[in-house]
Amino acid sequence: MEIKPSYTFIPLAQKNFVGINDKTIQEFLSKWGIRGNFIIQHFAFNEPFQQYHKYHLAEAFFQDNIVTKELLTKQGNYWLKQGIVASNIEIKPVPCSVLNMTFFNKLKDPKNGVIHKSGIICKRYDMEVENFLISDNLRAMLLDEECPEYNLYLKDEREEFIFRIFQMLVLGGILCQYEDVLNPYLEVTKAIYKDLVRVQTNKDADLSISTIVLQIVAKDNRGQAYFPYDPHHKQNIGFLLIDGTTHEITTFLHQFGEYCLLQ
Repeated sequence: MEIKPSYTFIPLAQKNFVGINDKTIQEFLSKWGIRGNFIIQHFAFNEPFQQYHKYHLAEAFFQDNIVTKELLTKQGNYWLKQGIVASNIEIKPVPCSVLNMTFFNKLKDPKNGVIHKSGIICKRYDMEVENFLISDNLRAMLLDEECPEYNLYLKDEREEFIFRIFQMLVLGGILCQYEDVLNPYLEVTKAIYKDLVRVQTNKDADLSISTIVLQIVAKDNRGQAYFPYDPHHKQNIGFLLIDGTTHEITTFLHQFGEYCLLQ
C-alpha cells in the first residue's frame, strides 16, 4: 500500500501579473464590479508531486497550519487572515485544456445570435435568472437554459476553466456596468487565463496545459463554508491551481459583493 506524501507549504510573495495588473484590465475589472472581489495567493511545496495525489494535496493544503495563518478569505467587506482549519473539503476537478481564444469563436459569429454584425451584443427582453438580470443574449447564453444561445456550448465546454473565468467577468459584481460589445470580456478573460495557467511543449512539439485546476469548497468545524463563503451563489467560486513543475500552488477566490478591502 502506497504511503501518501506529507507536504510542507511555504507562502510566496504576490506575483506581478503582466495581464491582470495591466491598467486597462484593472479599469474593466473595476467597471464590472470584479476588482477587489477576488484574491490570488501563492504557496510553494517542496515534496515530489504526482497527479493522482492532487486530492490529497488539496486536503493537506487547507488543513496546514502555515496555510491557514496566511490564507485570505472574505468577512463582510474585508479580506482577512481568519486562521480557519478546514474540517471538510469538497473537491471537484475542473477541465483546463483550452489553448487559444478560438474557443469563443461561436460567440463572435453573428449567425449564432449573440452579437450583431456591428459587434454589438444583441439585446433582449429583461428577465431574471438566479437573481441575475438578463437583458442581452450574452447573459442569456450563460444562464437561460431555455434560450437557443445557451446550446452554443456543451456541458463539458462550460466546465472549462477559461469558460468559468469568462462567466465570472460577464456576470460581474453588485456594482456592474455591462459592456455593449463582446471584445473587452474576451481580452480580460485571456489576460487572467494566461497569467494563471502554464503551457508546456510535449516531446512531439504539441502544446498542452500542465496546470491542474480544482474547484474547492472548504468548511470549518461548524460546517460553514468559508472558501468560498456561500458557495451556492454562482459568483462565489474558489479554485486551487497546482503547478507540478514549479511545485507551486495558486489560490483564486472570488466573492460576489461590493468592493472588498484588504485588511
